[in-house]
Amino acid sequence: MTLLLSRASVEARRAVAAGPLEAIADGLAAELEPLMSRELFIPHEKALLSRAGGRCPRDGVYLEFDPQSPHAHRCPICGDVFHGELHDRFWIYWYQLWVVERAVHAALLAVLGRGVRFAALATSILERYTELYLRYPNSDNVLGPTRLFFSTYIESIWLLNLAIAVDLLEQHDAASSLLSGRVRERIVEPSLALISSYDEGASNRQVWNDAAMLAASILLGRTSDAERAVFGSSGIVSHLDGGLLSDGT
Repeated sequence: MTLLLSRASVEARRAVAAGPLEAIADGLAAELEPLMSRELFIPHEKALLSRAGGRCPRDGVYLEFDPQSPHAHRCPICGDVFHGELHDRFWIYWYQLWVVERAVHAALLAVLGRGVRFAALATSILERYTELYLRYPNSDNVLGPTRLFFSTYIESIWLLNLAIAVDLLEQHDAASSLLSGRVRERIVEPSLALISSYDEGASNRQVWNDAAMLAASILLGRTSDAERAVFGSSGIVSHLDGGLLSDGT
């Protein structure tokens, strides 16, 4: 059983990806070629939220995110390109989420039988994070503790993706257990502790925290912690009970 699907469901999807949806699988594989053709980059600095960073000073809109352009950021309206540390540090916010999503992307293709090179990409991303995660400072935050970002719930989104990537890699190759152990020790455990320390109560952000805590607790084999993320006072069930109105909003 994976975090999302049973082994039987994964096998069924492998057949579909090699059959009627092969063209989509090919397209998803092609999307990763630029990343696999160059040296993997993981920022050493954490993301920074500032008044100026990441926005066009004239039009007030977010600058375009280009994962291959950490130091040049284009406005989608006026077309001007902006430089500087504040823009670069806000770019890191988008990039850290993007690169961990590519780990999920690559691990999924590996599970679907598209080749070991995709497993290698996912593994390399996770390996780099095992080296860097604890070096990011839990400081200069805006809303709750976090190492990579400036708000806890963003780290929750990141950790949720990372947990899924680890889980998929384990389905692909049991030999990945050594890496999985390091990921659990150096990333999942300390990130879970950070997120658990910041309970936002009835909040849309807390739903992300709950989802991350649920996935991380399952990876760590902690049934009681997983149940707390679902049934606790600020858990998923409480949000479904109290956060949805009778008309569905």
